Amino acid sequence: MATEIELKLTIDPAHVTRLRNHPMLKTAGQEKSRRRKLYSVYFDTPDRDLYQSGIALRLRRTGRCWMQTVKGGGSSEGGMHQRQEWEWPVQGMEPELIPDAAHAPANLLTPDILVRLRPLFITDFWRTVWKLRTINGDEVELALDQGAVFSGEKSFPISEVELELKVGAASSLFEVALAIQEHVFLRVEDVSKAERGYRLHGGELPLPRMSREVELVSEMSAEQAFRCIVRECIGQLQGNVAEIGRIHNPEYLHQAHVATRRLHMILGWLAVRLPDATDNVMEELRWLMGCLGKARDWDVFISQTLPQIANEMSDNQTLQRLRENAVGLCHAQYQEVVGAVLSQRYTRLVLKLGLIAVRQADQDGKRAAILERLAGQILSRQYKCLRRKGRKYAAMSPAEYHSLRIAAKKLRYAVEFFACLYPRKRARHFLSVLAALQDSLGELNDAVVTQRLLGELHVTRGYGAGIVYGWTVCSARCGLQKMHLVWSELMRRKPFWQ
Repeated sequence: MATEIELKLTIDPAHVTRLRNHPMLKTAGQEKSRRRKLYSVYFDTPDRDLYQSGIALRLRRTGRCWMQTVKGGGSSEGGMHQRQEWEWPVQGMEPELIPDAAHAPANLLTPDILVRLRPLFITDFWRTVWKLRTINGDEVELALDQGAVFSGEKSFPISEVELELKVGAASSLFEVALAIQEHVFLRVEDVSKAERGYRLHGGELPLPRMSREVELVSEMSAEQAFRCIVRECIGQLQGNVAEIGRIHNPEYLHQAHVATRRLHMILGWLAVRLPDATDNVMEELRWLMGCLGKARDWDVFISQTLPQIANEMSDNQTLQRLRENAVGLCHAQYQEVVGAVLSQRYTRLVLKLGLIAVRQADQDGKRAAILERLAGQILSRQYKCLRRKGRKYAAMSPAEYHSLRIAAKKLRYAVEFFACLYPRKRARHFLSVLAALQDSLGELNDAVVTQRLLGELHVTRGYGAGIVYGWTVCSARCGLQKMHLVWSELMRRKPFWQ
């Protein structure tokens, strides 16, 4: 068994020649490139038992022989894939049992599963390989794959660059990718060929990627915890950005915006401890948050605010012109988002985020800090900030309520990151009240945003805009009353980490 560590990127076919002529392939190359045909058949049961267990099984033709490969476990964030891999020769084109029953997937690839396996899809592509040695002595294999995935009559093109670590630190993968990306159009890819094949075969669309609990334990160093949190946030960002522009679902945009805010917060903590590690990433995250936030505001206005008002009116035709104009502005803003996430500026940002995450591994043992102590300090600092901003909660300006909302959001993210280190029940109750506070403050913010968006509409406003304006003022007052109740409840609760 081997652990495969690789960074996947997609490449614009128009830039393949530029990649082949990249100076790094000549200066860092250890030998001439090799090119070969790779034809693989992926198997699973009709119920996808292997896929549901996180396992991929393929037979790959090598010359006149066939090799069976089983991949499973590991993770995929920010384009870096870490998986366990088992490989052995087989006699023909039918899957066989794992020779050594002690291997981890042997309990999954049982005789019962074996007889039910069926070919689901095929990958057929040419692979060109370069072996590189970095200035630090790390060895990286660069593979250019060009071909397609096939399932029945359906196909999906393959145009990828894979950087696989052979010897050295995982950070070298990102350093090589950043060097190549300066001259070649690349995008970070979190979806493997096998995953694309399953999607092609089943025809299903990927669901929006929600935030997931990060499994932290008190024995971890702060550096290990930060690495886990950053990688989870990158995974959430990439899992949603990949579908923006391809699938019309506002939730992808919303979750990408959430992931960006979470990343900005965790890197803000890192900047205090390791100021050199974040480089100019914080500025770039603010750029991305701005793009996503503007489009998200119009999405909420069209999909939530206007429909809610229209449902309460017997004649909602007066809102139609407002909506038509808003849809046009939303589409224009959405296209800006698509342009941003397809840009090389975004690719560079994700690669730098991935580099920050893997470099945290280099800090283990050098700057080791006790996680629980640091988590308590962060939670206390965010809680103190929230209390300070909410001292005069009964009579605050819209700007002050917005500032309080941001503080509540930051505390909520911190609680979500570190709650697993404390008694679950107490943390869950605290988080529920904090979420209610954020929701009530969100209603106040939505009213301010809606009024701003009304000012950006190009049509003559008037009666319809007046209805929307009046509605938002009323909603803000209701939200203010709710916020006062929730604030009082939160202040009565003792922080669970103290």
